Amino acid sequence: MSLFNMNAVNVTQAGDKNSRRPGVKKSLLILLPAVVVTACGGGGGSGSSSSGGGAARSNTAHFVFDCDLNGANGQLDMDVEIVSDYGITWGGGSNPDITGVIGTGSYTLYTYGQLVSNTAYYTFTGENNFADFVDHYYNERFRVQWQETQDSLIMIVNPFGPGPTQHSCQLTDSYYN
Repeated sequence: MSLFNMNAVNVTQAGDKNSRRPGVKKSLLILLPAVVVTACGGGGGSGSSSSGGGAARSNTAHFVFDCDLNGANGQLDMDVEIVSDYGITWGGGSNPDITGVIGTGSYTLYTYGQLVSNTAYYTFTGENNFADFVDHYYNERFRVQWQETQDSLIMIVNPFGPGPTQHSCQLTDSYYN
């Protein structure tokens, strides 16, 4: 399973007093794309309300992880936004009109956030399973690859070299923005 292979829209721990939305089952980022795109309004903004008058869902979720950075503790705050892709159908003629918009079923996940420890401060932006990090103390840049396990995240720093290193992060909280 990939971190960005999303399968349920439940992102917080049931009954967890620290959770932003108690009573919703925890399910990391294992959300089925079609469910998320539908529930989140297809990307590019808030979703529409359900016919029962329920609140609109966001297409952005926030995740908080505690990370082991070679023995130092760090907190990773990550926002993940799903944006679905669409195809356009055109009418005939030399100057055709757009006759329809069709969801292709594919999507792109955009990530952004920060990783903070007692000795480091990083920000990042990314797409799908990769992110570009900036070290704000040393003004260095590097690439990270995300790999998901059940309730954790593995960060592979410099996945293409030199010397890739792995850091483990445990999910502590998650909610829709």
